[in-house]
Amino acid sequence: MATIGLKMVYTGLKASDGSVVADADKGLDATGVFAIDTDKAKGNLGTKTANITGLSGTPTKIDGNNETVDISNPPASPSVTLDSNLINYLVKEKMLGRISDSKGGYVDGDTLPECGVIIETQSPVTLDSIFFCFGRGTFNEAGQNIQTNTSTAETRDDDNLTYAALNYSKFVDNKGNSHPFKIYHATDAAFDKKAMFDEIFPGQTYIPAGTTTGTTGD
Repeated sequence: MATIGLKMVYTGLKASDGSVVADADKGLDATGVFAIDTDKAKGNLGTKTANITGLSGTPTKIDGNNETVDISNPPASPSVTLDSNLINYLVKEKMLGRISDSKGGYVDGDTLPECGVIIETQSPVTLDSIFFCFGRGTFNEAGQNIQTNTSTAETRDDDNLTYAALNYSKFVDNKGNSHPFKIYHATDAAFDKKAMFDEIFPGQTYIPAGTTTGTTGD
């Protein structure tokens, strides 16, 4: 799909019942939805790339009697590699399921928490938003490449996270099968922005009541 730019990445911590945790302490934000924006006061510097892979499985040809007789089409297994300039550190530790020692230190938890994710980009022609949505999945951080500054350059290392999407019960096809992602187009006449956020983040209050194609509650 052709897109232009990266407008925003939204995420929210999921409770065991599938709802979003709308609590500033227990979740990522009091509204349930945390936008990785460019507000330094919030500890964010935006995201450079959100590289989505695995939207389709790799078809396998089935051979028999010296010819190809069928094709196996495995399900999608999406993952997203985020390269963010900076994510609020308290939020990032919660996204990764790390546990605070109440003294400024964090260790890995026993389990990875599930999060919902929305990645917002644009159509190259209309500039209307396109949303790649993932209802549930887990984040991990594989490493950190820390380098020295030099006499002429400041060396930065970004927040690099990988998100593995899981099948989501609200993303169903006409046969009732669940899927790991859904794509929304704001240009579609039936598009409802609040309904989309409610689907990905049940219980969220980030989008004002009654909002359809209006702006978010920044």
